[in-house]
Amino acid sequence: MNYSIDADEDLLRVKVSGRESDEPPSEVCDVVFRESRRLGRNRILIELDQKAALSPTSQLMLINRLPQIGFSPTDRIALVHRTAKMQRDNELINTIAANRGVTVRSFRSVEDAGAWLREQAA
Repeated sequence: MNYSIDADEDLLRVKVSGRESDEPPSEVCDVVFRESRRLGRNRILIELDQKAALSPTSQLMLINRLPQIGFSPTDRIALVHRTAKMQRDNELINTIAANRGVTVRSFRSVEDAGAWLREQAA
């Protein structure tokens, strides 16, 4: 799995590609959390280019892990998948996150995700 992390004046921007297994990428989440704190960015845009969607069980494990890492309800995380199929296959994350009080949403486009992240800051 490969990833890069960058920041602009508003957002932490993360690109992740190449995950081939169904294992939740907790180690990447750890790094993203540390960088978000180091750079003072709690609005995070993650672009995903994966070979397969996480299973519903792995989506649940991933969302459950975020508060353990340190993410709080004041953190906003927007996920954008490269394909519409991957976005649909990962929509369960929206429901799980809402039920767990974690502010994570999946979007069809970077533009929609960025608008949601910036709207939350207002």
